[in-house]
Amino acid sequence: MSLSEWADWGQLAASSRWVLAMELCCAVGVLLAVHGAWRHLAAARAMAAGGEGAAATPPTSGWSPAPLALGAGTAVGLAALWARYVEVNHFPSQTMSEVLTVFCVSLLASLFVLHFALGLYRRGPGWALVDDAMIVIVLVGVLGTVAHLRGLSTAQRDLPPALQSYWFAPHICTLIFSYATLGIAGVICLVYFITRFWSGVFRGGQTRASQWLILAALTLIPFLHVVTLPVLALSGVLFGVLLRRGKLPDAEDLKGLERELDDVSFRAFAVGMPFLTAGLWMGAFWAQEAWANYWGWDSKENSALISWLIYVVYIHLRLLGGYRGARAMSVLLGGAFSIFITFQVFGYLPDSQKSLHRYTDDEVTPQEGQLGPTPEAQAAAER
Repeated sequence: MSLSEWADWGQLAASSRWVLAMELCCAVGVLLAVHGAWRHLAAARAMAAGGEGAAATPPTSGWSPAPLALGAGTAVGLAALWARYVEVNHFPSQTMSEVLTVFCVSLLASLFVLHFALGLYRRGPGWALVDDAMIVIVLVGVLGTVAHLRGLSTAQRDLPPALQSYWFAPHICTLIFSYATLGIAGVICLVYFITRFWSGVFRGGQTRASQWLILAALTLIPFLHVVTLPVLALSGVLFGVLLRRGKLPDAEDLKGLERELDDVSFRAFAVGMPFLTAGLWMGAFWAQEAWANYWGWDSKENSALISWLIYVVYIHLRLLGGYRGARAMSVLLGGAFSIFITFQVFGYLPDSQKSLHRYTDDEVTPQEGQLGPTPEAQAAAER
């Protein structure tokens, strides 16, 4: 969001103006969430000190200013998608710029739903503070993604024949919403492991092997460090401030945080997993209609299936194996990493060059029928 864009407001396409307005809502939401976090932090300190009154009373309504800004950003983002639909005359998911815009709107919508589904604001000021932190992280992520969009092409592209289907919009929307929701679940797990790492650095109580394992996972896994390194650095600064004030969490606090974040991440997962499953089913039915084959073992299909299987393993380990806390969250974080590879890293992998799912690549002309002729084409050839 720059002054030059606001100066050229009248010359921008309608969809670009709505995206700029969504960006403004997110920026305002960050400020409101930071202000709310400051208030909730003061209330939590008052409760810890035995204070009484309004400061010690947890909020009973989720309609505070930051969630309102989140809802406004979602509504404005939907308007941006509608404007783009009018401009290109099809659902806007043909270019990477359009796909990432859909992802931003899905992130906002997902967190808006999770804000009320998880109900952290009802658990007291301490958990309302966690809710504020989630809002800040997601809104900053959306702002960063929108900034990245400016370097991508916004040129209109004709929809290839294989995408001219009633499955196109629901398949894309369902999968991207699941990616957003499961990504938020992964961020919740990430917050725990980073908290555990810095707590071990400043207070001790963790084995050296576990500390090195967490640090290696956060810094050395390719592509993932784009997300983990900024969060790791900011949390380190926060822990440094807490150390100077003598407010570092002890082992009991960390254990309670582990239990609570495990529960919160599972609830977020429970929202996203059905959408991921439905998206895969829709893709299979669509493939049957387009290529006469429910499953072609395409590299993108395999990548999405691996992500789904990781989450199935998570369900079994949690419900049947009794996995809780750090063990369960490590599996859930692995699923989020797999989703990240499927959604963003996939296009950089060698095997993706022959995939049928490279429609968003501006340098690739989609090739239809790579899995064999469609039933219509086969019938025409036999005439």
